[in-house]
Amino acid sequence: MLHVSLLGEQTIADDRAGSVRARSSRAVVLVAFLVVHAGSPQVRQRIAGLFWPESTDAQALTNLRRELHHLRQVLGDEPSLVVTSRDLCWRDMKTCRVDVRVFDIERMAALAAAAAGDDDGVLLHSAAAIAAYRGELLPGVYEDWLLDARSQLERQCADVCDLVCAVRARAGDLAGAVEAARRRVQLQPLEEVGYRTLMELQADLGDRAGAVSTYHHCASVLERELGVAPDPSTRQVFRRLMAHARPAAQLPAAQLPAAQTPAAQLAGADPGMHRPGLAAAQLFGRSAELGVLQDAWRAAVAGGRGLALVRGGAGVGKTRLVAEVAEMARSHGAVVAIARCFGTAGRLALAPVADWLRHDAVQSAVATIDPAWRAEVGRLIPAETDADRRTSSRVMADAWQRHRFFEGLARALIAVHRPLLLVLDNMQWCDQETLAFVTFCLGLAGDAQLLVAATVREDSLDEDAELAGWIVRMRATGLLTEVSLSPLEAADTAHLAEAVSGQRFP
Repeated sequence: MLHVSLLGEQTIADDRAGSVRARSSRAVVLVAFLVVHAGSPQVRQRIAGLFWPESTDAQALTNLRRELHHLRQVLGDEPSLVVTSRDLCWRDMKTCRVDVRVFDIERMAALAAAAAGDDDGVLLHSAAAIAAYRGELLPGVYEDWLLDARSQLERQCADVCDLVCAVRARAGDLAGAVEAARRRVQLQPLEEVGYRTLMELQADLGDRAGAVSTYHHCASVLERELGVAPDPSTRQVFRRLMAHARPAAQLPAAQLPAAQTPAAQLAGADPGMHRPGLAAAQLFGRSAELGVLQDAWRAAVAGGRGLALVRGGAGVGKTRLVAEVAEMARSHGAVVAIARCFGTAGRLALAPVADWLRHDAVQSAVATIDPAWRAEVGRLIPAETDADRRTSSRVMADAWQRHRFFEGLARALIAVHRPLLLVLDNMQWCDQETLAFVTFCLGLAGDAQLLVAATVREDSLDEDAELAGWIVRMRATGLLTEVSLSPLEAADTAHLAEAVSGQRFP
């Protein structure tokens, strides 16, 4: 069977020979034109005029005959191409699969199912249509007729996403509806209605920070591409989300009980304890170091993934410094997942990664990824079904499976589709598998908005050659930002003591 791929690529392949047949990009464009008008004969003279508008009629027809000759060599005896002396036509045949035709046929079937009230049919055919739409029609080719066809296909795919979103939301599958809404935003990034739908679904799912992040992304795209602000209806949705935010989420860090601040969370404070003091104290004497970490975070948000390592002696304030950045990231709608290593015997492999994956936003994202990757996540975070318990019976995969295992975990984290800060406290007690995973995840992340922020005791590096070697290797990648903390100066120490105790010292 021949496979003609026009969405996201330009190939004509033969699965029997296992090779790509296309010899002329112009021939592929000719196929695309006929496929877009499938079932409708196209007069040769019209095709020649569209493809070679600057040539004479005679020359244009000669060019068309040449490309048709190339195309018939590529297609062989494929009956889908119908040629007469007057016109050309593409007809659907079982001997050839064309992604554009698969998309259109499945889309029409989904619309028919919707008209009949068949939600299962809508989801079945819509999934097939969206899967066929792997990208824009003939990427890299720019012709008047093609631009119109490309725009129409994008619009049709967006409409299918709207259909899926409505059906899934009606059935209570908010995670599935969010995924469909997110795909719609990717297809039509300048249409605010898609952002509004996504924001409301994220809020209904309990992911209010994600909804806020979606609004800011919308505003950024509109400002960059059109030089305008979101329209009043979009801003109204945003104001409604903020008005219904949980009271605790509306309080700045200075007004939160100490145990609810990022510093207290990183320090492992009991949420039921309200203890004033160090966790709630203002940060003193670390403005330069904080600026370095904030710059690393901003670079990550801009698509420059990275690793920030805060090193220093015990009790010097490494955790507190990272907590400040975590608070900033969270206030801007980022996902902040925190893991802490412990200096106990028998450290569990990938325990910090498991802590990251248990974050609510990550768990929501896991539900949206491919089942094959969910199965890999299930090795580390067992699901509730019996089948998933069997899958997860072995946490660590064999060596030959390790790459796939790590990729599944990394894809689950990246799938949050929001700026992501992964905190790894006390790295000196981290297992080697987690270090290997961090390296892998940063390599896979591409332009994902990801920063791993870790703390490590300086004196431990002299005793742990493996960790020291890993830091050297990460430094060589160019992804590592290092911050070294020394004890506070006397004046800063005095200010800190006053903030903690509430008393003035002479």
